[in-house]
Amino acid sequence: MSQKIPYLKIKAKNNFDLGLQLGRKLKTETRRRLTENKKIYKKIKAGSFPRLVSMAKNFLPCIKKDYPDLLSELDGLSQGAGVAFSDLLVVMCEEEIIDFKTEHCTSIALKIGRQAVIGHNEDWLPSYRHNGLYLINASLAGKKFLALSYMGGLPGTSSGLNSDGFCYTANSLNAGRFRYGIPVKFQLRAFLGVKNRQEALRVDLRDSTITSNTMLIWKNSKILDIEDYFGHHQEFYGRKFLIHTNHPVLNSDRTKDNTDSESVKRYEYVKNAFNKRKKIDVDFLKSVLQDHTSGICGHPNAKHPTYGVTIASIIMNPKEKWVALAAGNPCENRYVKYKL
Repeated sequence: MSQKIPYLKIKAKNNFDLGLQLGRKLKTETRRRLTENKKIYKKIKAGSFPRLVSMAKNFLPCIKKDYPDLLSELDGLSQGAGVAFSDLLVVMCEEEIIDFKTEHCTSIALKIGRQAVIGHNEDWLPSYRHNGLYLINASLAGKKFLALSYMGGLPGTSSGLNSDGFCYTANSLNAGRFRYGIPVKFQLRAFLGVKNRQEALRVDLRDSTITSNTMLIWKNSKILDIEDYFGHHQEFYGRKFLIHTNHPVLNSDRTKDNTDSESVKRYEYVKNAFNKRKKIDVDFLKSVLQDHTSGICGHPNAKHPTYGVTIASIIMNPKEKWVALAAGNPCENRYVKYKL
């Protein structure tokens, strides 16, 4: 099935201007996404929307303290799209305040010669296959980035790459609870502005609001995966490759609640595929992201209807500063390359 993810180019003088232009360009799509989200919240009994707004507003003091520029950007998005700021805030805090009970996402970082690339399948609710994501190529006060982003949210809420040769993506872990702090989606947006490893770690290692996972790679071919928990984190460095799905890598951190057999199956498939393969390149990475035997390339599953489906597949190269993006399932749609 042919699908399309909107591609935008924006040059902005400040964060508010970036959000304003983004909102104007995606006005119809943003409004449609919010309407659909409210239906989803009601269907899964997430609570009344006024209650969700009230919960999301409790994050504002922490966000305002550390990232006031991102609140300005969200305000610009609100005004540009002509929607309520509070509606967008709920979307930006979904990971914390709503339990979708959906398995999703596979991330793979690997070294190819003197370069590193990262591949990621973004899996989420089936309705997000259409009008769920956008790709933005932006210049903000001289800082450039290319980011895959959720509709109704700030840039980079899925994956991103910046002009300093850094890129990232993220996977969810089953938290079961949350605490107030900097919501994960705001942290992901903040990654687009980092200059080096130290800045990236400062963004990632702030007090976690939920358990989560972030995969980071640099143009000098360093690859790192970080699992964040309440009160501690685990760092994993890879000589050749790193993998993450939706459960803790260490057995000591696993429980029956946070380790689903479906996630383990995907993880083990990738590990075995890469261990057996002599020549690892981008084409092989694409073939793994298209795999169905393990469920990496996710399609609607009648047996497990809560499992996510693949709404996009992305490969990023921070040294050459490009991303290759396939809308929907990568087995059905070709990768299109975009250069920063």
